[in-house]
Amino acid sequence: MPQRIGLMVGLSFIVGGCMQPSMSMDPPKKPTPSPEMKKFEYMVGTWADTSELVSPTKDEMMKHMPPGSKEPPTNFKGGGKTEWAMGGMALKHEGWMEMGEGLKGNYLEYWTWDPKVKKYRSWFLTDWGETGTGWVTPCDDCDGFCMKSQGVDAQGNKQRMEGCMRRVDQDTHDWNFTLRGPMGKMSMKGTSKRQK
Repeated sequence: MPQRIGLMVGLSFIVGGCMQPSMSMDPPKKPTPSPEMKKFEYMVGTWADTSELVSPTKDEMMKHMPPGSKEPPTNFKGGGKTEWAMGGMALKHEGWMEMGEGLKGNYLEYWTWDPKVKKYRSWFLTDWGETGTGWVTPCDDCDGFCMKSQGVDAQGNKQRMEGCMRRVDQDTHDWNFTLRGPMGKMSMKGTSKRQK
């Protein structure tokens, strides 16, 4: 019995090997970046951001704070740099934003093109322990794109984010995003201005 099993395995290996398409012994060629990635060329550069918390409003937040609390900030600054990475196979965003009370958050995000589903993928993480993935699609009614992502915070709580960025001109983008997570729903809008 063991000889028969060995013979069958050997035959399947030989026949299977003969049935395989011939493989080139040449070194593999590195693929070139997808032309789809070039649609984001205008985003490459250094940016300064200003943003405003739209919801919840300052009054809504004050209702849930102890008497005598300072008014929470609703206007923030940020900035970052967008550049090509991995030889143009990915677009890399690295930046920061104010979080109020002198706190700051840093983030890192990559966008790539998925040729199988013909969509842009995104991956992000922050130094506040947030991680996630999402999709980026061209905007139907604006010169820009929309995003949907999901992930978790440092405690493993699920959160979802969606929004759009619109190109006003070569050096200006307007954007709005809504985050749904353990703190409820938060909506922000802002503007990014090219610095160089």
